[in-house]
Amino acid sequence: MSVGAVESVQRFVSSWRFPALLLSVLLAFKLLALLMLLVPVAPAGLGAFAEEFKIWCFGYDPARGTLQTAYVGLTLAEPLVLGLIIVGVWWRPLRGVLRARPRATLPYVGLALALVAAGSAAMLGLRKETRADDLPFPARALRTSLPAPRVELTDQDGAHVSLDALRGRVVVLTGVYASCGYACPMILGQAKRAVASLGVDERRDVTVVAVTLDPEHDDRASLSRMAQAQRVEAPLFRLSWGPPPEVDAVLDGLTIARTRDPATGVIDHASVFVLVDRAGHVAYRFALGAVQERWLSEALRLLVRESAPAGA
Repeated sequence: MSVGAVESVQRFVSSWRFPALLLSVLLAFKLLALLMLLVPVAPAGLGAFAEEFKIWCFGYDPARGTLQTAYVGLTLAEPLVLGLIIVGVWWRPLRGVLRARPRATLPYVGLALALVAAGSAAMLGLRKETRADDLPFPARALRTSLPAPRVELTDQDGAHVSLDALRGRVVVLTGVYASCGYACPMILGQAKRAVASLGVDERRDVTVVAVTLDPEHDDRASLSRMAQAQRVEAPLFRLSWGPPPEVDAVLDGLTIARTRDPATGVIDHASVFVLVDRAGHVAYRFALGAVQERWLSEALRLLVRESAPAGA
């Protein structure tokens, strides 16, 4: 980049133009969020986009039709907080342009609206592309018969969780942790939707075991609060914890990669669903995503319809 280009960028950032654009984008996004909050969910059109927006930004649970209040508050409050910071940093140039020639900010307002509209259109197009990519579930090609790891933990109600005791049932094993605010709710959300897609009789033979990824800090109380916040209950959903060596052995057996940032404590982890069949063997492994979610539902239905082994 040339010296002249660098100076132009510096002038843009230090002037009123940069904060005006940022504030306009934040305002446009907040208006979009409010609109999506009011638009009812529908299978197509604007309602379908609203559903996708609510899932990502408001913690929407399609199975129950409910929103996470904390997510709604955060999504609506965050632009306001960022806006106050921007105003505080660029107060002088903003005050000067608003007093002398407020109409000069209109092109930046228009640009912000165009940016948010383009982002929304891209999101909607990605959703359509994902839904259109209706790949059939390759049940035979993906099926395995690997040994499942030994699981002897405790759930959010203080009950013992044993994979051996669950023999004869279909078990979904995954990893979450209580202080996770983004990926883990999405993991539980996908698991809830997959289970909800089953019939009532089919759900009776399914158990979801979510093993903590943070055994040093999670305990019964924290996982109980997480279960309440995510609206999952035992015995269908077992949020499980135990001594760190035992938990780590389970996670390693499931090959769920995780790394803690020592500065923030945030755990970067794989989002994985491991399905164990009625015989206690690892049958399938899935990740997050629209296609993977559909395959997860189909795999659950397939495994539930298999006969339990003798003596299970």
